Amino acid sequence: MSKALPKITRFRAAGDATAAAAAIAAHRGDSALTMVFASTAHDLAVLGNELALRGVHRVIGASTGRIISANGFEPGGVAGFHLPAGRFATADTLLEDVAGMGLPELRARVHQLRLELGAGPGSSLEHRFALLLVDAESRCEERLAAVLGMELNGVPLIGGSAGDLYFNPLGHPPGSTRLLYHGSAKRGAAILCLVASASPVTAHSHNHYIQSDKKFVITDADPARRLVREIDGRPALEVYAAACGFRRPPRESRDFAPFPLMIRIGGHYYARGMQRIYPDGALEFACALEPGLVVALAKPGEMIASLDGLFATMRGQIGAPELVIGVDCAARTAYMERQGLTKGIEALLRQHSVTGFSSLGEQFNTIHANNSFTCLGVAAHS
Repeated sequence: MSKALPKITRFRAAGDATAAAAAIAAHRGDSALTMVFASTAHDLAVLGNELALRGVHRVIGASTGRIISANGFEPGGVAGFHLPAGRFATADTLLEDVAGMGLPELRARVHQLRLELGAGPGSSLEHRFALLLVDAESRCEERLAAVLGMELNGVPLIGGSAGDLYFNPLGHPPGSTRLLYHGSAKRGAAILCLVASASPVTAHSHNHYIQSDKKFVITDADPARRLVREIDGRPALEVYAAACGFRRPPRESRDFAPFPLMIRIGGHYYARGMQRIYPDGALEFACALEPGLVVALAKPGEMIASLDGLFATMRGQIGAPELVIGVDCAARTAYMERQGLTKGIEALLRQHSVTGFSSLGEQFNTIHANNSFTCLGVAAHS
């Protein structure tokens, strides 16, 4: 009879950094990796120091406007999990000044992680996945996901962009940090972690939108700044607002949240939500859109029913998951709250052991998406 492997430990911690770190450390056991998602009420440098004082060194984390814990979506506190050693092995790297990092360096980092994981305990563990945390202000997620996803060559990657600018535009004073790496707070960086697992895993990028037959062409855009100036040769705001059925163009980007633009990649539609309207009518999206790109207008489907369908698919693949690492777009979280869907969504997340955070962008394999729930399920291991 084979020996039972240790369980994954999920946690939710409240109070100041000292109290939160004590609660996190109390149940870590022999952890291969600790992952934390902290509200921006926490100073990551202080939290990291408190964790290090308690022996929690192999830790990565992100700041966020909403944590996702066993209690659901919360604007305060810290959520996360410990991956137990023996059942999991990890190798990670800090990508500092990630916006300026060249392709050869990114490829070399992935190669090094593969070698490190293969040379240690991970060599005997069958399954692999990758986790990516990015400072949203780096604004380089499209290129980063494309390069890392290609280099990982079939290893599923999920990730999220850290920060609280959607819920709290003034929440990041100059010098504030959004990532935690091995006890130190970082900004302008990304963290890539490669994980070997004894348990099967499955990754998904999900949204509840339905693409319509209204299609447009982006005719003037600045992808580096994620700006769109013209659609079908006319002012972007005018065209977009008319397509959504507004008599007059709204002044706030959140009015467009139910109607993102969709792009098709590999037979799957990904949402591109708009996050800022400029006085000249230019639109800033959460992901880059290039001139010549064909986009389709979307409308919202049944959010709870579609999420239930995602989890049904996941259960069919790996059974009831022991852990789901969930990255929920902040715009999607806000839409859920405005529509009174929170309790229904939280019930599904609780049923499927979801821990994660509301993000300012989601990474899935080679794609940088938004307005999505991107997740990775880990099968229970007896």
